[in-house]
Amino acid sequence: MQIENPYQQYMYSYPHKTAYASLKNVQLKEYVPYLCRAENSLYFHIPFCQYRCGYCNLFSVAGQTEQVMQEYVDAMERHAKQFSEKMPDQVSFQDLTLGGGTPLILPVSLLRRVFFMAKNYFSLKENASVVIETSPNQTTLEKLAILEDEGVSRISIGVQSFQEKELAALCRFHDVESAKRALHAIKEKAFDCLNIDLIYGIPGQTTDSLLDSLRQAVAFEPEELFVYPLYVKPETALYQKNVIPSSDAYTMYCHVREFLKAEGYQPHSMRRFVKASDASLPESSCGFGNTVSIGCGGRSYIGNLHFCMPYAVKQEHCRSILDTYLQTKDYLQISHGFLLSPDEQKRRYVIRHILFGKGINCKDYRNHFSKRVQEDFPVIEEWEQNGYVTITNDFITLTEQGVSLSDCLGPQLISFDVRRKMEGFKK
Repeated sequence: MQIENPYQQYMYSYPHKTAYASLKNVQLKEYVPYLCRAENSLYFHIPFCQYRCGYCNLFSVAGQTEQVMQEYVDAMERHAKQFSEKMPDQVSFQDLTLGGGTPLILPVSLLRRVFFMAKNYFSLKENASVVIETSPNQTTLEKLAILEDEGVSRISIGVQSFQEKELAALCRFHDVESAKRALHAIKEKAFDCLNIDLIYGIPGQTTDSLLDSLRQAVAFEPEELFVYPLYVKPETALYQKNVIPSSDAYTMYCHVREFLKAEGYQPHSMRRFVKASDASLPESSCGFGNTVSIGCGGRSYIGNLHFCMPYAVKQEHCRSILDTYLQTKDYLQISHGFLLSPDEQKRRYVIRHILFGKGINCKDYRNHFSKRVQEDFPVIEEWEQNGYVTITNDFITLTEQGVSLSDCLGPQLISFDVRRKMEGFKK
């Protein structure tokens, strides 16, 4: 199998949100039983940012007033209350994540309200992990103190690079010194896990400058690093500027992997590197298992039902969707999403376990789907022949080379129907 382009698509969730469409006659109450006595996650989406980064194609809006944020948190509370009223006592959540956007852009009073509604409207398990994302400019001592009070266990900060020219090339709106100040402030707190995000493949980036950024990141002793290849997606600022990621990105990734392994970080996926001594850190990845999402831009996954508000990248479209969310009275109406067929559930299972977990447990797969994995996905045997996976009686796991090619191998598991819907998506 000839690999011409190792970077085709990041498969962090399946099916991709661009495959979602209108749903009819879908009632939340029919899916609540899937949550009973199951492992569930709770997610609150804060779609606000100070500025729009050049590569960002997430659902977010920039430059909004505190009044809009106030109205949004009011809407989230209506949303949370309506959902919580449908949750029986047997439904609890093992983790809480605040993502975005930039959650810490919220004023102090609104940030506290989000934590209050999460903990008072929903049943969080004792010792539930609490995760939040941040950016350097929004990481203040006052807000870090709130996170400490609220029991945040993992904080992830988007640094992306410790080189000023590379930050400018990404259209990031912080500088290196502000990133360092934020990291020093975080380290003064007792968070169980610090994650630092970095990007490779930036125009003008060299292996030396990338390794320098890695050295500076590792100096803060993070428990995790997520190291992402640069993708330039349609409708983003970099796309409009005709920016092309570095042609040396794959070589850079190999240097990243070897450097971090030498520093004691083990790859748990193509992007995620975990300090070897931190084996207790969760193996899960964003978007898998049952997830109940509150807010505009968050996706819920309950059984074979995936649903959310419509997705957009263009700012005017995002603002329109946000306005619709603010005006919504009944958040129990499910009108946009995807119902996974048995075949799509198999694909999601395989993608989840082979790209992000410890591998596919062959016995577990057969118990779920009554067939061998290779019968459903003969491409896996082709991967074995090319040295991308190792197959034993118990597990199917990616080799080191297979992990490095995750963004090429994963898309080969997309069904024809999902691919067709993704290609027809209009932003």
